[in-house]
Amino acid sequence: MRSLRRFLSPGWLIGLLAVSLFAWACFALLAPWQLGKSEDLDARNDRLAESIEAAPAPFGQVVDGPEAFADREWRLVTLDGRWQPDAEALLRLRAVDGEPVFQVLTVFEPADGPEILVNRGYVPVGENNTVPDYAAAPGGPVEITARIRAAESGQAEPVLVDGLPAVRVLDPAVLGDALDHTLVPAGYLQLTGDQPGSLSPVPIPGIENGPYLSYGLQWLAFGVLAPLALAYFAWAEIRARRRDAESDGADRADGVSSAPPTHGGDDPDAAAFNARERALRDRYGHRDDAEQRRAHRRADRLRT
Repeated sequence: MRSLRRFLSPGWLIGLLAVSLFAWACFALLAPWQLGKSEDLDARNDRLAESIEAAPAPFGQVVDGPEAFADREWRLVTLDGRWQPDAEALLRLRAVDGEPVFQVLTVFEPADGPEILVNRGYVPVGENNTVPDYAAAPGGPVEITARIRAAESGQAEPVLVDGLPAVRVLDPAVLGDALDHTLVPAGYLQLTGDQPGSLSPVPIPGIENGPYLSYGLQWLAFGVLAPLALAYFAWAEIRARRRDAESDGADRADGVSSAPPTHGGDDPDAAAFNARERALRDRYGHRDDAEQRRAHRRADRLRT
């Protein structure tokens, strides 16, 4: 119990608290965060693979509700209708191959159904962050092929860039208010190349594994290793103290065994005096040594 009381010192208690908080963060925050990103990436890979294998289908057959924009993201769909060239916006602060671009967003009015926002592609950012000239969306009825995209979340307050509302986050509900159009709020369409009204098509992400699974497993390992490391240091401390205690006991035993034996004819009082003398010498040192230390202290005081 005496050895365990030593771990109630402030240093050990602070260490225990720090390790406990770190392990909790690993298991409750950091590992789930990375594993969740790994699951999201796997789901995106599955949707991308499905979109590559599946042929384009009519929009109404694929999108049967608001949740379809997220569940069937990247699927190719076809849609008949007409462009609304006067209802246009920009998606800013985006890059393609490391170069800054504006993505052009135009309202599309289907032949049957509510209006929907379409990403027609991108144009490079001009000098002084200006919008260069680009081809307008054609008039008249058209059929387009595009990919389903889910609405983005975040701060999407529009600002004017060359007279057009520009946002950092593509939220159709916010842009609908800015353009005075009632748009499908759950998602939008991303136009492929060689379509009526398409610009340079926005590239789609590739299928990749990503590092998130390994990161999540590493945080789980750290959460296990941290308490084990603390337990190891505590065990090493206990073992070192026991070894020191055993060494002190052995030294005391050697001192007793090396004392000169008493004979039957010796004076008992002298033997007792010798025993007390040895005990005092063991505790305070030899008398001559004490006298020398006192002399040194007096000399030091005189010098000062």
